[in-house]
Amino acid sequence: MLPLLAKGVLAAYFLATLFFLIYLVSQRRSLAVVSVWITALGWIGHTLLLIGQTMTTGALPLATMEQGMAFVAWALALALLAFELRYRLHVLGSFILPLSFLLLLPSVVMPAGAGQTPALFTSAWFGIHAVFSLLGFVSFAVAFIVGLMYLAQNRMLKTKRLNTMYEQLPSLELLDEMNRGAILIGFPLLTIGMLSGAIWSGQIKGVIWSWTPKQMLTLMTWFFYLLILHGRMNFGWRAKRAASLAIIGFIIVGVTFLFAFR
Repeated sequence: MLPLLAKGVLAAYFLATLFFLIYLVSQRRSLAVVSVWITALGWIGHTLLLIGQTMTTGALPLATMEQGMAFVAWALALALLAFELRYRLHVLGSFILPLSFLLLLPSVVMPAGAGQTPALFTSAWFGIHAVFSLLGFVSFAVAFIVGLMYLAQNRMLKTKRLNTMYEQLPSLELLDEMNRGAILIGFPLLTIGMLSGAIWSGQIKGVIWSWTPKQMLTLMTWFFYLLILHGRMNFGWRAKRAASLAIIGFIIVGVTFLFAFR
């Protein structure tokens, strides 16, 4: 049942992605509306899938890289739906949902074997650590996406090459607001993830900090986004610099994510 549901969710994300990309070219609003509804149905199915996997294994499905990627896909789809309710920016679906589809794909193509999750990953502190850390990564992914959109629109304005995409992009001011908001949300989430991870490490290893590559990269990520927030709040860093740094930061996040499941 669960494998069939997973394939259904993947199909929904693929279909919604296809419609969003067609909308980006054709500017037919009806396609974007249909895509949003398909995304919502896919997200509901994805939520049921996560609940079913949790009940089957006895723990949150976050122990492997594929499971972590699937959770990020779920959270990105949720973020897209939230942005739709708040801003009605259909163009975001053309950037966010393809990423959700690609992140969910490995867990459907290479599903984990059934069975109980090792006791190592059933700790409540692991659950808190994994969920908050991954949600922080999702927020930084959103900051990365809107940062790309900001730089693209800024370049179009400077070169005066105003194409079809330009007409659908939000204003530079709104993109900057979304970039700042995503980082403001992601930073405390990552902080909670780090602190709970240290407690979990103390439970299983007897030491809260062991200077592993995973911990060092996570700390580097934390300091990097702290620098961005500090620069924006205290030094008045311009939106273009913040957007560029958000893109660099996401590269660090990607490397950290890979090490998190080693």
